[in-house]
Amino acid sequence: MSRSHRFLAGSAATLGLGVRHDALPEDPWQVEPYDLAVDVGESSDRASRHPARVAAPVPPRRSSWQDTSPRAEFGTTLTVPSVAAPGQAFTVTAALGNGSSRPWSSAALALRAPAGWTVQAITATTAGQLVPGAAFTAGWQVTPPAGAPASTPWTLTAVGTALAPGGSVRYEDAGFVTTPPRAPTRDSYLSDLTWIHAVNGRGPVERDASDGVNAGGGTPIAFGGTTYAKGLGVHAFSDVAFHLGGAGNRFTALVGIDDRSARRSSAGATRATVYGDDRVLFTSPVLTAAGGPLPVDVDVRGVRVLRLEVADADAESSFDRTSWALARVTVLPGT
Repeated sequence: MSRSHRFLAGSAATLGLGVRHDALPEDPWQVEPYDLAVDVGESSDRASRHPARVAAPVPPRRSSWQDTSPRAEFGTTLTVPSVAAPGQAFTVTAALGNGSSRPWSSAALALRAPAGWTVQAITATTAGQLVPGAAFTAGWQVTPPAGAPASTPWTLTAVGTALAPGGSVRYEDAGFVTTPPRAPTRDSYLSDLTWIHAVNGRGPVERDASDGVNAGGGTPIAFGGTTYAKGLGVHAFSDVAFHLGGAGNRFTALVGIDDRSARRSSAGATRATVYGDDRVLFTSPVLTAAGGPLPVDVDVRGVRVLRLEVADADAESSFDRTSWALARVTVLPGT
């Protein structure tokens, strides 16, 4: 077959050609729809005649993408926080690793920050020699200006250099921090707040709707036929962060596989986690359509950044639309 990038699991007719994309199977390893009439390389529907042969390579191929191999640290790696409050110092670290088979000398690390930001080294930034497999780490205290605009991403860049037997080497790694939006001053639904960042498995994170393929393509959030006017609609893998600035009191929500996926299949399986400044505050058991949603009620006093994460729980990407219904944060009295 001339242009087959994924394995087929059915004929052009059974795969739903001519229907909207949202009606096709969600698992990208299941199908690659094609049209015999326009694809000059396709002359017959071999997939329907040999379904077992088509399906057999799918599990090994899927597993191969999940394999990991340990590697010696190589080059420059920068570690930064997700949030940089204007006028407040934070710590950045970078490492330079020699993953080669020959020693390096005159190793050094430097940090570049936006104009107007203050950078002060808090550790040594040079090392005499790096033997093969070794690494050294440097740290800096970084302070954005007090007048830095809110809800703005910024780039920090670590530069590692050294002398190798074959000449000089140079490695860069960029990290991204955001000056956050203002912290809430009253009890608020998260869908009414500006997020720091939002990562989503299919399309954008939806406000007050289930996950949709395109922006605004979601349906009302629903579990078991009950709809909810407020909340966030996501699809694994998703990670949405909000700035609470230490003003929050409690975070509450109802999280589960949305009816939009449940109506199509019971196969969806995800796991939801709530983080407060990267500390786990709540983690769910495996969420399924049959199991229904779970209530979330956690203490967020002192938390600067609240993160909601939804991860796939069964190594399949299908039918993983998950909603955070009524996701809401209350603030401390006098905030």
